[in-house]
Amino acid sequence: MSLPPLGPELLVHSAFDDTAVRRAHSRGELVRLAPGRYVRADVWSSLGAADREILRIVAVVSCLRTPVVVSHASAAALWGLPRLGPAPKLVDVIDPAATAAWNGRYVRHHRGELPEHDVRSRYGLDVTAPARTAIDVARQATFRSAVTGLDHGLRVGLFTRDDLVARLVADPADSRRVKARRAVDFADPRADSPGESLSRVVMQETGFESPELQWSFRSRGGRADVDFWWPGVGIVGEFDGEVKYRDRSLRGDRSAEQVVIDEKNRENRIRARPEVRGFMRWTWRDAVTPGALERLLRAAGVPQTNRRLYVKRAN
Repeated sequence: MSLPPLGPELLVHSAFDDTAVRRAHSRGELVRLAPGRYVRADVWSSLGAADREILRIVAVVSCLRTPVVVSHASAAALWGLPRLGPAPKLVDVIDPAATAAWNGRYVRHHRGELPEHDVRSRYGLDVTAPARTAIDVARQATFRSAVTGLDHGLRVGLFTRDDLVARLVADPADSRRVKARRAVDFADPRADSPGESLSRVVMQETGFESPELQWSFRSRGGRADVDFWWPGVGIVGEFDGEVKYRDRSLRGDRSAEQVVIDEKNRENRIRARPEVRGFMRWTWRDAVTPGALERLLRAAGVPQTNRRLYVKRAN
């Protein structure tokens, strides 16, 4: 089914006494996203988690009676910045009319006013600009989640490092600026997926030597890029997300079985290179399970210089 762009046009609006809409909801034909805001069940079932979050934000903000700017984690979702963990229950907005921060049933209101250059339009809503959004998230989120979003934004060109630093300098009195600056300094556009970003942070937390990212091996047989490369010890590391096996858009016309075969052949070519002395793989489970990736890296022979950093992983 061809879907229209995500936005208010997908919503079915209803007044409180709209009997037809309420009956359609009771029959399962409509899904309720916010008071008086519904979406067709067939449309909802066709959307992935990221698009569902976007449509829910659109629905909630459309209910508000005063102008607001979508911000923080909700703005990050609208810009496509990945995060670790489930979607927040409340939609974040900056509300110029608010005299203090407060939480409603569906919305978290942040007080303040924004200059025009900090506001953009996205899905028919006013949204904080990408660099402003990334820094707002970095001030509040865990280091792991902040880096995940920053890596992605730098990689796809939503903002530059200079944009982020300028945003930090604009708020010198913010007590959380040091926390955000640490994430900005660590961010790297070469990280190609949230799993790679998380892996980078776990390596830093557990005191392992920093690897080269997206390293290219070139030979007459062609080019092979790897996620992580430790040249001093000749070890290749690969984060194995399941998306390349499950997502048809990434597989092209290959079956999942053929993708596995191609990956194995690629690995064999890399292992055959004289400078490669080890090859390791890990998964999301390894990255999120305390100690799991550390054990794998240590067993593979990756240099570990400072294990005590691990206690700071939640900062």
